[in-house]
Amino acid sequence: MGTSPDPHPAPQRVAVGHLRPDQVRLLHSVLRAGDVPAVVSGEELVVADGHRQEVDDAIRWVLAADGPPPDEGEDDDPTLRKGLGPLVPPSRPPLRDGRRQATRYRRLAAGTVDGALFAVPTLLAVKAGASPWVALALHAAVYALPTVTYGWTLGKLWTGLRLVGADTMRAPSLLHALLRWVVSAAPLAAAIALGAPGDVAALALVAVDLPILWDLRGLHDRAAGTVVVERSVGGPGIWVRRHRSATMAA
Repeated sequence: MGTSPDPHPAPQRVAVGHLRPDQVRLLHSVLRAGDVPAVVSGEELVVADGHRQEVDDAIRWVLAADGPPPDEGEDDDPTLRKGLGPLVPPSRPPLRDGRRQATRYRRLAAGTVDGALFAVPTLLAVKAGASPWVALALHAAVYALPTVTYGWTLGKLWTGLRLVGADTMRAPSLLHALLRWVVSAAPLAAAIALGAPGDVAALALVAVDLPILWDLRGLHDRAAGTVVVERSVGGPGIWVRRHRSATMAA
C-alpha cells in the first residue's frame, strides 16, 4: 500500500542572508505582487511548498535588477530596469521603495469614510441655513488639513494608506498637497459660485476621482504628482488578506 501525500507539507526555508535589506524588501514585494505566499524570518525566507522555483527565480531577478535608481523621467517600476521583463505579471508592480499603489477598492473604502466625514456635517450645516461656502471650508478640514500636516486623511489612515510624491516616495510638500486639494475642490467651488444644485456638485467631485478606476490615480493626483500607496512594504497593515504563510514563521 502506497503512502498518501502529506496534506500539509512543511514550508521550505530559503537563505536570504546574502541580500541587502533593501533587496530583501524588494524580493518580498515582488513575491507579494505575484501572490507567492512567503514571509521573512531572520535571514531566511519561509515559503509555502511548491513555490521554491518561483523564489529562486525571484532572487536571481532581484540580484540582476540591482542598480542605481532610475533617471528622472523613467518609470519607477523596478521590473523595467536594465531591460528586464517582469518576473510576475502584477497589476500593481512595486515602486522604487517596494511599496505598491493602493487598490481601487481600498481607495474606495478610504473615500467612503472621508466622504461621510464631509457630507454629514455639510448637510447639517446647509439645513441649518449656513452659507454654501461652509461646504468648501469643511472640505478643506477633511481633506486638505490632514493631508498637508500628516500625508493622509482619516479615511486613508483607517485603511492603511499614505499619500506620497510620485518622484520622492515621501510625504508631499506643502505646495503639492495644496495643489492636489485645489484640483479636487475646484468642482465644488465652481458649483457653489454658479449656484448649481448639490447633486451636480457631487457628480463633479466624483469625476475628479473617476480615473482611479483604471489608472489608480485621480485627476488631482496627476496634477500634483502624487500617488496613494500602501502604508509599508508589508502591506496596508489593516484588512490585509492572510495567506497560509502567515503562520509559517511560528
